[in-house]
This record gives sequence, structure tokens and C-alpha cells, in this order.
Amino acid sequence: MIRLTTKVLLQFLAFIIVGISIPMNAQETQTYNGPLQIGKYDGKATYSYKLVENDTVLDGDFTVLRSNLQELLEKQDYSFQFKGSFVNGTANGPWKFQFGEFNSKSQSEVIDYQYRVLVSGIQKSAIGKIKMGKPNGKWTILEEEIENSEISKTLFKSVISFDNGVPQQNFSINNENYTLVGRFLRDGLAHDEWSLFPSNGMDQSESWYFKDGLLQSIRVDDESDHKTIKAYEGYNGQTKIINLNAGYIKALEIQLSQVDVDILHHNSLPELLKQNAARYQEVDEILSELGKSKFLPELKVKVPYYPLDSLEVTKVDSIVSYYKKAHELSESILHNSQLNILKLSDNNTAYQYNTVLQLKENFLKPIQEIVSYDSLKILEYTSPEQLVNHVFPTGMPRSEMDIKIKIDSVEASKLYSIPSTALINFENSNIENIEAVAKMGYDGILAIANEVKESLAQEKRQNELASLEEEIISQNDLLVTFIEAINDSISLKYANSLHQIKLFASTTLNDYSKVKSAQNRLAAARNTVGCLDNLNDLSRTISQMPVYHTAIKESYTDRIWNPFMATLMDEDIKKKITSAYSKILEPYFLTEIEQHISCETIEDLNNTITATYKKVLELKNQDTKKLERKLKKERDPVTVLEMLNVQNTTKQ
Repeated sequence: MIRLTTKVLLQFLAFIIVGISIPMNAQETQTYNGPLQIGKYDGKATYSYKLVENDTVLDGDFTVLRSNLQELLEKQDYSFQFKGSFVNGTANGPWKFQFGEFNSKSQSEVIDYQYRVLVSGIQKSAIGKIKMGKPNGKWTILEEEIENSEISKTLFKSVISFDNGVPQQNFSINNENYTLVGRFLRDGLAHDEWSLFPSNGMDQSESWYFKDGLLQSIRVDDESDHKTIKAYEGYNGQTKIINLNAGYIKALEIQLSQVDVDILHHNSLPELLKQNAARYQEVDEILSELGKSKFLPELKVKVPYYPLDSLEVTKVDSIVSYYKKAHELSESILHNSQLNILKLSDNNTAYQYNTVLQLKENFLKPIQEIVSYDSLKILEYTSPEQLVNHVFPTGMPRSEMDIKIKIDSVEASKLYSIPSTALINFENSNIENIEAVAKMGYDGILAIANEVKESLAQEKRQNELASLEEEIISQNDLLVTFIEAINDSISLKYANSLHQIKLFASTTLNDYSKVKSAQNRLAAARNTVGCLDNLNDLSRTISQMPVYHTAIKESYTDRIWNPFMATLMDEDIKKKITSAYSKILEPYFLTEIEQHISCETIEDLNNTITATYKKVLELKNQDTKKLERKLKKERDPVTVLEMLNVQNTTKQ
């Protein structure tokens, strides 16, 4: 038997105590006082928390608030106060949320020796209990208008009771215009009568009758009449529980006739539910920023359920794809500015444009509804037969359409047949026929898009050709005017080259006029414009060649002292270089213009002349002894250009 001494036993116990106390100390609750930002709310907070694996976990009382008297007195202040408690990072217990936007007209009163500032604005509040992140018990949400610190009007009020997040029993929601009252079963399903009535007692009222979550009928009453609209009454098939939201209202509309849809004030009941959901969403976002939250209430209803199999799901995806492609193409056509102008005078373009409009109306518009139902995930809440009857009330569209146009008060029409392999066959399923409609719409618009593309391309080519031909005339006139203006003021050798440029321009215009093919004429026009543009540049360069000659001569002339004459005299330097330019290169350039000019070489020749002039000027201040020895016996202009290190692109 092993015996522990007293000392060893005490050490062992101390080790155990310290080991246990370390994690216990890490779980100790601490308090924070200071600034805190929760989404868009920035205020001063006081709360309890504990550190768990280096994360701050709220645990205990929590308060954050903001108000600023100075801002209130100067302009407007937004204030808020969120007060409640957390358990291990989850909201739990009584909570109160207040939001306000106030201003003051600097009005005040003295109460019990204290100044009281009177404020006006909007006060929002949400008060109730939370059970581990979920609303529990009665929750009251208010939005009130405040005038001089007194409630002047209730803009919105919602009173709903919950059991661990599930709405229970009676509820009421009202805004300035309508009040909605109803009740839920213990499982949160809508039940019995939900009544929507106007605050003024004059507008239309509605009563929605639910049975275990399934809407049976709607009674609509106004001053003179009442009507009962059948919803899902008598349905005993498969159902599914969903949230009462915008998707549910849309699914309901599919079951109803357009007359019944028009009778209902759907903008009232859904709007109240939407306003209510927005306020719960605001609270949920705050709690979610701080910890775990499932605060959003789920008002439950039942709907008929027609589940889609995998093949039908694939076909729905195909319908959505066809619609998106067709919609994009149709919008690009209908909003094309060039096409919108062209259709005013061109019959073919007008037919194309109006065909797209008709395809959009007959095919894309109903398919768009189905795509929207798919985005809301409600296609399974209606039978395929009801869906088809709702979306195509007059029957599915035909592949042939009579397209009408009107230009200059003259009306005309033409039959258009969609070039598509898709066919509507009533032996097929409804989903298959809807897919066929989607494909036909896409195929029709795609065919028109291809036609329009060619029409616009042709129109673009014609417009470009007209613009280019105007440019051709303009460039030629500019060239002729320039040459004639300087002809008498320039030496003969330069004038001869300019005259040759003028003749070549005339020949170029004559060659262009002989191009008859529409396909080749545009390319020829582009080349002719470029050629004339380069001829104008070259003619201006030739007009500067006398200036180049003089500048080189002056640059290579130095003032030197002549002791025999006892005076300063001009002396030419680096004569081999200046001679190469004036006697070899310049004549070569002029000869090239007069004998070998072509549209392909004009630009390069012009660049070579300019580059040679700049290079000769640069050589004046460089060591050129070796170059001058090489130039002494050289007479070939191409070789001379190579010696000067000037790229002679005219011979490449």
C-alpha cells in the first residue's frame, strides 16, 4: 500500500485546485461600459459578458442607448435604446427596443425645477419577452407620431402572442388605413376568420376564412354589395405548410380569376403583413449582430402541394433559361437607337421591330410570370392545369402571327411564322407545352435578332460609306487647294513633285470610282481616305523641304577667323554630310515621288524624309569622321540612308 506524506498530499491537492480554477476563472462574468456599434446603431453600452475561447459571449443584462440634446436643439436627433438580457450569447427574458427621430422647435417647460424640452417626430418601439432567441408571450410593436412630447397619432400597431416563436391565439395588426385581426392554432397555422377592415369605415372590407391553415374562401364587402370568392374550399389533396408572405399571395392569385383578383384589395392585407415583418426583421438584425437569434415570426398557412419530379424540374430550368436569353435579346433590339430611327422609314425594319413586340407580348410576357413564380418557389403550389389557365387565359399562343406596321400613315401587314422546331402538342404534359412556348419565343426573337443584326450592319456600312466618300472629297479638295496655293512660291523641283502628287490623287479617285461591288466599295473607300490623308501629309512635308535645306546649310556653317583677311568668314563644315543630303538624298526622295509613288509607300516615304532631316541636324554635334570617310565615294541613296542609320522603309 502506497502512503502519501502530508507534504506530498498538500502539493497534490494544490495542483488539483489550481487546475480546476483556471478554466473557472476564464468563465467569470465581466462588465463592459463604453461605445458599441450594432449595424447602423452607434451608442453607449453597458453589458455583462464572459470570454469563451477568446470570443466575447454576452451573458446577463444588456443596455445600449443613444441620444444627443445638442443635435436635437440644432436640427434633428435620432435616438435608440435596446434593453434586455442574454444567456450564453442568446437573447432571453424581457426586452424593449425603442427607435426615435425627433426635432425640437426649442420649446421647453419647467417641471419640478427642471427644464423639459418638447420634441416632435416618430417613435418606434417593440416590447415583449424572448425565450432563447425566439419571441415568447405577447409582443407589441408600435410606431407613433409625437407632437410636442405627446402621442398625436398611432401609425402602426402589432399585437401578437407567441409560444417559443410560434404565433398563438388572437392577433391584430393595424396601420393608418386598415386593421387586420385573426387567430392562430397552437401550431401557428392561420385559422377561422381573418378580418381586414378600413379605419374610415367606408372602404372595402375583407374576411378570409381559414380551416386548419388552408384558406377556404374570401368574403368582400363594400357599401353596396358583397361577394364570396372561393379559394381552396373542397380541396382534400396533399398540402404543404408555408409562410404567409408575398409568395403565398401570388400562389393564391393563380387559383383565382382575374375578376376576383381585381376585386380583392391585396395591396392591403399583404402590405400590413409586410410592414409587420419589416419591424420584426429590424429587431432580428439587431439581435443577430449580438448573438444567436430566431426572432422572425413565421405566420403559417397550408397550400395545395403538387411536387415536381426531376424531369419537370429540369424543364422548368429550361423555361427560365429560354426566357432570360429571349428577354435579353428583345431588350437589345427594342432599345437600339439606330433601329428605332430606321423603323420609321424602312418597312422591313418596322416589321422586325413589331414582330419582336408581338413575340414579347404573346410568348415572353406569360413565360415571365412562370419565371417569377419559380423565383418565389411557388410552382409546386398550383396544379399544372391551373397554371396554364392562369398564364394563358385565352389559350397558348400560335406560331403564326399577323404583324401590322404603319409608316407615314400607311398601314400594312404581313404574316410571320416562327422558325422553331418546338411544337405545342396537347398530348404532352403542361410543363412540356410551356417549355415549347418558351423555346418558340426564344427561337422567334433569335431569328429576328439575326435579321436585325444584318440590317443594322448593312445600314452601318452604308452610313460609313457615305461618311467616307464625303471624307474622300474633302481630303482631295484640301490637297488640290494646298498645292495650287504654294505652286508659284516654291522652286521648280519641288513644284514638280507636288504636281505629281496631285496627278496621283486624281488617278486614285478615278480608280475608286470604278469599284462597283458594294462588298468591295467600303474597303476601297477606307483605303482611299487613308491614301489621300497620307498624300496631304507628304505634300506638306515637300513644301517644307526648302526650309529643311536652308536649316541644314545654316547649321553646318561656322564663323571662322581669317588671319589673312583679318575678319570673320563663313565656312562650311562636314561637307560630306551636307553634300550627301543635298545631292544624293533629296533628289532621291523627289524621284521616288515622281516615279514610284503608291498608296502603300506614301506614309513610309514621308517618315523617311522627316527622319533624315532630323538625323542630319543631330550629326552636326557628333563625331562623324568615320562616317564622312565612308560617304566620300558613296553615291547610292539607299546605302547612304543605312550609313546615316535612317530606316528606309520605302524599299522594304
